[in-house]
Amino acid sequence: MRCRCILIGLLALATAPLHAQSPRQQITDAIDESKLISLSGNTTPAATLAQNDRGPVADDLRLDHILILLKRDPQTESDLRDHIDAMHNPASPDYHHWLTPDQLAARYGIHQQDLDTVQRWLASRGLTINQTYKSGMVIDVSATAAQVRDTFRTEIHNLTLANGDHHIANMRDPQIPAALAPVIAGVASLHDFFPRPRHTQPKPIAFDREEKKWSPRFQVTIQNDAFN
Repeated sequence: MRCRCILIGLLALATAPLHAQSPRQQITDAIDESKLISLSGNTTPAATLAQNDRGPVADDLRLDHILILLKRDPQTESDLRDHIDAMHNPASPDYHHWLTPDQLAARYGIHQQDLDTVQRWLASRGLTINQTYKSGMVIDVSATAAQVRDTFRTEIHNLTLANGDHHIANMRDPQIPAALAPVIAGVASLHDFFPRPRHTQPKPIAFDREEKKWSPRFQVTIQNDAFN
């Protein structure tokens, strides 16, 4: 009787859901280049202003390290968020049991067949695959401006901003075949607008010999009032 209970218990454990299921395959349709969707939010605001546009760049201009950002299926994304919460919960057995990039890819990446499909599509369009991040969620590619235009249906233009700064950027949101939409979240680095630090270098200070004190050589304006 006892052996029978143990056997039932083992069977129950074997059939119980795991803490993290394997990533689910999401690409189910054949890639059709005539059925496209736009990846919204992938155009820098400066490219939407006609006065900044200085025309397309040369077709052979090479863009290195374009990042193809991937996305998990909704259930896997939910599982990952739960796991992250558990890793920060002292009461959880997963507390501070951090995942390596390889573990993250295996448990919470996208399905390997989906990753292979995206890579084959990129290669078929002539893009060079530099690497796939260990997390399995980012593909680093290089391409010419002509290849970007033909692959993502967006032109790369020269821009000149009101302050005289020169940049390049895609002029509209990139497009991809609808079949790939479940796994591709966006395309980064189609422009050269990079984050800038908020802090600025302090200006020199000067010593006033008459007042016998140091004074900064800059002003800070607060609500139209200038303070030295």
